[in-house]
Amino acid sequence: MLISIVKYTDHNFKDMKKILLQFVLILCVSGLGAQSSDINRLFASYRGEEDVLSLYIPGFLCRLGAAIGDMEDAERELLYSISSIRILVSENTQLNRHVNFVREINLEKLNGDYVILLTVHDSDEDVVILGRRNNGYIRDLIIAVGGNENVLVCIKGRMNADLLGILYEITGIEECRYTKDV
Repeated sequence: MLISIVKYTDHNFKDMKKILLQFVLILCVSGLGAQSSDINRLFASYRGEEDVLSLYIPGFLCRLGAAIGDMEDAERELLYSISSIRILVSENTQLNRHVNFVREINLEKLNGDYVILLTVHDSDEDVVILGRRNNGYIRDLIIAVGGNENVLVCIKGRMNADLLGILYEITGIEECRYTKDV
């Protein structure tokens, strides 16, 4: 009788381990979903296509660049605040005729979590810059370009809004000055 109780308890322990593992996996996957499913779908759909570059830069590489690079203190602080960068660039002319990354993103759905910082719609080019703030920091910055070339840049981190103003100073791109208003 004692042996059957031990086996029963061992069986329950294995079930509990499975349930706990599933719970941990669900928590991990739900953390990845902080960015829109549209954005994740774009990365999943088009990486690996011909003439499409998909690049992931982990935060430790940003911090390494900040540590060894010759840059201003504000630039260094900005790099230290980034936890990851994902970039998707399509130079595939056939694909770009049929796909526009900006139009693939459901901006109305994102508008609840993200602030639209900039939208530009030209005859053949669209540009959108979105930001998501949490606890006083910018957690996500999304830059999407659609048209002749499709580009999607997703920056995750814990960035101070003032640091994003540095982007304007560094790049000279007029539209980047609005990122401090997130």
